[in-house]
Amino acid sequence: MKCGAAAAILGVLLVAQLGFAQWGGLAAYPGGYLFMSYKIITPEGEYTYTLELTPKEGETYTVRTEVVGDTTLEELGDIGLFFTWQPSVWFAQACWLPYYFMILSMGGPLEPNHTYVLFGGISFVTDDYVTISGVRAIQGILTLPDNPDERVVLAIAPDPAVPYPVLIRQEQREGEAWVPRYEMVLLEYVHR
Repeated sequence: MKCGAAAAILGVLLVAQLGFAQWGGLAAYPGGYLFMSYKIITPEGEYTYTLELTPKEGETYTVRTEVVGDTTLEELGDIGLFFTWQPSVWFAQACWLPYYFMILSMGGPLEPNHTYVLFGGISFVTDDYVTISGVRAIQGILTLPDNPDERVVLAIAPDPAVPYPVLIRQEQREGEAWVPRYEMVLLEYVHR
């Protein structure tokens, strides 16, 4: 999976502590059973990522995460840990943006057709609503001020029962076209 796949998987699926987010992510999750399955497409291959939360007694959950795809042992060593406590967005310039930090920087619930300026001049310009695998989300484009030839297309559901983005697609400009470098898109969502 080399650098691109490792960045795609690690960039979206990093282990971190919860609790610093005021809204969004698992800090605002209303509880109940959750199943989210994603397709991850990288230059090195295609993978399926699954997160499943099954409630137990009290506030305890059984957590299952799984990444399935073909790789070599060398490439596997580049993946590291990929539990989904804090998804993040990576840019090719090694700019790492924790998803929850980005959400907090917006100052409140995400709105369509709005421009958010984050730390360092990073901008997130939202469009209208999209529906991906039955989940209604607000889609937008995240850009760095010093790299106009790279962007991340991100779709975030305002519903706290959908704790993670439903689409993350890193794109690079080649001439007049935007070419995907990796994509993680929701395939299936169940909450009850």
